[in-house]
Amino acid sequence: MSVEHLPAAADPHASDVRAIAGFVDTVEALIAAWAAEVGAGLTALTSKPTGTAIDKLVRPTVEEWMGAADPVAAGAGFVANAGLLGPDRSYIAWWQGADLERVDALANFSPSSMSRYVGAEWFRFPVATGLPHVTGPYVDFLCTDEYVCTFTHPVTVRGLETIAGVVGADVTVQSFERRTLAALRRIGPTAALVNQDGRAIAASALGASAGDLMVRDPGAAVYDAGRSFHIWTAASAQDA
Repeated sequence: MSVEHLPAAADPHASDVRAIAGFVDTVEALIAAWAAEVGAGLTALTSKPTGTAIDKLVRPTVEEWMGAADPVAAGAGFVANAGLLGPDRSYIAWWQGADLERVDALANFSPSSMSRYVGAEWFRFPVATGLPHVTGPYVDFLCTDEYVCTFTHPVTVRGLETIAGVVGADVTVQSFERRTLAALRRIGPTAALVNQDGRAIAASALGASAGDLMVRDPGAAVYDAGRSFHIWTAASAQDA
């Protein structure tokens, strides 16, 4: 079975697949552009970055995203890698919600704050590989307490040998459902948007929930959506 990113116009699912994939592509493109912008801003600093300088670079974009009429993300920000501000020190500039609640601000005053993030997939993978990543769906106990997919992208600074940190955004399952469920239902009564492990992000099947391990039905078509998601035209939740 071939896997197509953009189906041919004659494909009966073409417009709906394009709509779903287009949403995911747009989120990934926004994060990539933001990573480049923050990297350029850090490169332009004439002295070692400070928390205040990082906030000034990062917060305006978060304000714009959180202030949208129907925001895609529930929260967004930047997490510095060790060494950017000082040895063995991290820094988190992350806000969530329309009121721009600062997330985990106290961690910025603790020398052990780095340990809160280095083990997280959304931080560890981009820093280790230099590649963008999507984590989830998972319950985000650090920030939203909701089912989310966290999109992260490494930030590079000219002259640094290591990744400076990551920018990212938490997109809730509800946000995905608002933007994809209608198209999934048109594709089929058991269509699903899944991650690379087959976990449901959104599904048209009754009884299928975010995070369920899905099984693609025999003969179902598969389409790419972004770097790591797939659309299955027919699937069912695997029994626990």
